[in-house]
Amino acid sequence: MPGKEYQRLTRARSRSGFAVAFISRSSLWLGKDHLLCVENNGYTETYKRFYFRDIQAVTFMATKRRAIWNWIWGVMTAIFLVLLLGSLPYTGSAGPNSNLGEIVFFAFLTSVFAVAFLINSVLGPTCICHVRTAVQVEELSSLNRLRRARKMFNRIRPLIAAAQGELPPGEVPARMRAAAVSTEAATPAPGISPAPPPGTDRPDAPPIIS
Repeated sequence: MPGKEYQRLTRARSRSGFAVAFISRSSLWLGKDHLLCVENNGYTETYKRFYFRDIQAVTFMATKRRAIWNWIWGVMTAIFLVLLLGSLPYTGSAGPNSNLGEIVFFAFLTSVFAVAFLINSVLGPTCICHVRTAVQVEELSSLNRLRRARKMFNRIRPLIAAAQGELPPGEVPARMRAAAVSTEAATPAPGISPAPPPGTDRPDAPPIIS
């Protein structure tokens, strides 16, 4: 595990939607000059370092995972709520405790799915986060909520700027325009053939094989 020189950014979270024991879990740590991603599958740990000087981009892509799970939790809550209401005693039944076991069972399951629905809603929109360097693009699976990913990015952005330097706001559009102008200058106009190499207009020049 990371030593005291690291600060925890995210707790260990499953790389998939189900937090079961045999699935790899990932956490993110902040080092002095890099991010450390720790993956643990219960038997071994894998460490991946992303140095601030090498990070080219951090991207977030919103997903529908939150809406899908809310739909699942909501349907399950509604089903067990209906079963709970159907098991409640009514006038003329054998007694108030005739269906006590069913009432407790359905009330427990209704509460479990309702709490899952509430927690998933409170945590906010889901996303997929990637960090890009010159040699790789890696998913940071522990950053699966948009709010958490933005919070992490706001924390490391000054560190990346300090390691790589930061362009003034007005210089970025100027460089983009200069790059566009140089690209247009290197592209010949339509219908105009490029000039032949020097010496090819002589009668005794060898043929050109293209």
